[in-house]
Amino acid sequence: MSISINRSNPAAFYGNVQKRSIRDNFQKLSSGKKINSAKDDAAGFAISEKMLSSINKANKEIENYQDEKSMINVSDGMYGGTDDYLMDMYTQALRGSNSLMSDDDRKILTDYMGELKKDAQSMLSTTKFNEMKVADPNAAKNLPKDFDLQSISDAMKSINSIRSRDGARFNGLEHRIANKEAEAYNTTAARSRISDTEYGSAVSELNKNRSLETYRYQMQNRQMQDSRNSILGLF
Repeated sequence: MSISINRSNPAAFYGNVQKRSIRDNFQKLSSGKKINSAKDDAAGFAISEKMLSSINKANKEIENYQDEKSMINVSDGMYGGTDDYLMDMYTQALRGSNSLMSDDDRKILTDYMGELKKDAQSMLSTTKFNEMKVADPNAAKNLPKDFDLQSISDAMKSINSIRSRDGARFNGLEHRIANKEAEAYNTTAARSRISDTEYGSAVSELNKNRSLETYRYQMQNRQMQDSRNSILGLF
């Protein structure tokens, strides 16, 4: 007598499903993400990736703005040094206006102011940020051609006008950075709500799947035992 044992059991299929569920639960808990790939949630994954792209873009813009702020800081130091040279020239021009000074004394002052001008020109032409010159092209042109008080005063006004403009740019960059930081923070929080694991739910789901898997093994063992007993009962 031939004995046929039907091994096609739905329990095997559901067992594989249960194992996959447990594996997915472990992945969510270990990665901290409830959406690790498109198969977990196709729509949520697409939204999450789009948000991640926006976050990366905002962070890169912040980095670029920070670099621009650093360049403005360098240029402001350069203009501050130039203004110091001009202030020294102005002081010497005031001294030279003293009627008690001799022609030789005034020549010494003029030569000294000439050296100050060269130093100011050198500072404006050589100061760089990331190998890029930072001086406004008009800054060197506006240095005083003569060493009279009016020419030096006009040069100081020109330099301070450039510094004021850069100061406004600096403040504008800080506002942009603040806006982009808020954008990145809020987008990150929104993405977290979509993709991050809720640990309480994930642990609860894992425990439930483990219990079901344990129950499945117990039922499978019982079925195997019942099958053996049935076979033995035929003899």
